[in-house]
Amino acid sequence: MQEELIDKKKQLLDAALHVFATQGFEKASMREIAANAGLTTGAIYYHYKNKDDLYYDAVKESAYFVHKLSEKDKDSKVKSNQEIFEEISNNVRNRMSKEIEQRLLILLTAYAITKGGRIKEKYKLDYNEIIDKVAKLYFYAFGVENEACQRRIAAILVAALDGVALQYSLGVLDINDEEFKDTFVNFFAQSIPMYIRHYSK
Repeated sequence: MQEELIDKKKQLLDAALHVFATQGFEKASMREIAANAGLTTGAIYYHYKNKDDLYYDAVKESAYFVHKLSEKDKDSKVKSNQEIFEEISNNVRNRMSKEIEQRLLILLTAYAITKGGRIKEKYKLDYNEIIDKVAKLYFYAFGVENEACQRRIAAILVAALDGVALQYSLGVLDINDEEFKDTFVNFFAQSIPMYIRHYSK
């Protein structure tokens, strides 16, 4: 039963991304999203009380991958720093390859800022949690022990990823440029240890 609910929710989020991407937030309707997902509108309201929350969750779930990362493997053993770094790198590349999600993420940010209130506070809280999770992973991947330093480095990576999303959305960068993705990942792989060595002197 639990797995069936998870599958339906994923089906719903995928359909929501498609409808929001093609119709835009204002024109997209819960009825159309439900039809696209092969579900009833009642099934949507089981998970989400309104379109705002569905839009927010669909974009966040797809674009922000850090909640799926862990410093431990399925047997609860701590992964090696190389394993963690490779997992981060693979997920960064994967996010940078999602064209629709990149654009919707920029629209979500603008929407949260202009709408304000509860949705902006939720976005701010989640953004802080994303940075904290990346900071924690950096401790394991690179041995960054200073918490303030962890958080600064994490904030820079998250900001850089969002900046890339903006440039993809504007057509400044080509989303199919694999060399750029390699450069992005390698830049952080090489610059963070260098910064840590300098910082710890």
